[in-house]
Order: sequence, then C-alpha cells, then structure tokens
Amino acid sequence: MSSRNQNRPPPTPVFDPTPSPSNVRFFLGITLFTSREDVERLLGEKMKGKNQNDYKGKSEQMIKYIKKLRTCIRWFMELEDGYLADQEKLRSMLDSKEKRHAEIEAQMRAKVEELNAIIQDLQRQHASLLESFRKEEADKLIDLLKISSSSVNCLACF
Repeated sequence: MSSRNQNRPPPTPVFDPTPSPSNVRFFLGITLFTSREDVERLLGEKMKGKNQNDYKGKSEQMIKYIKKLRTCIRWFMELEDGYLADQEKLRSMLDSKEKRHAEIEAQMRAKVEELNAIIQDLQRQHASLLESFRKEEADKLIDLLKISSSSVNCLACF
C-alpha cells in the first residue's frame, strides 16, 4: 500500500477560477497546467486499452485526452498573450526611455553650445582686459620715465 502512495503524483493545488496572464491555470478534471513539465507529462501520456477491439473505451480515452490537449493549448495561448502584453509594455517603456534620452541629449547639446559661447565671450573679455592692462602698464611706465627724466633735468638745473 505504501509503494502505491509513493508512485502517486503530489496533490494538486487549489484551483484559481480566474485565469490571468500572471497566474494562468486551467483546470479540467484533475489536469492542472502550471508549467512545462505538466505539458510534457500530457504529451508523454500513453493510451490504455485492454484490447485492440475496445473502440468505445479508446474513444472515451481519446475524448478525455483531446479535452486535456485543448486545455493545454488554451493555457499556452493565455501564456503567450501574457508574454506578448509584457513585450509590448517593455517596448513602449523602451520607446519612452529612448524619447526621453533623445530630449535630454538635445538639451545637453544646447547647453554645451551655450557654455562654449560663454567661454568664447569670456576669452575675448580676458584678451581685451589683458590688452588694457598692458596698455595701462605701458602708460604708467612712460609717466614714470617722464617724471624721472624731469626730476633728472631739475637736478641738472641746480
């Protein structure tokens, strides 16, 4: 008896009657599709029949099997719809981020151009101020030379 219990599959989880892309579950009889392993188990299922001429028994088995396959196909379709919705959501997020990136890049280019213009203006001001400073220094030197030469002339007068 205990060896029979060891061969049994684990108990099926509670059925959620509201399938959604994030929690896709279809329940038909005892068939629950929640993973690839469940699908592989269904595809690996063998038809059981006592003899070749038991058409009614085989027909009933095939009807159950076809129902399970339909459920499996619906499960995959829901799963694919969920993946497609997620993919579309990710695409729209990517497009939004790319658009935002392009806007920020354009703003940065404009700011760089503005800063370059400011730098050029400051360089011109610096050159102008440097020229004024040199001119002022030269004028002071000339005045100093005039004063010193006039004081030498004044001393020569005595």
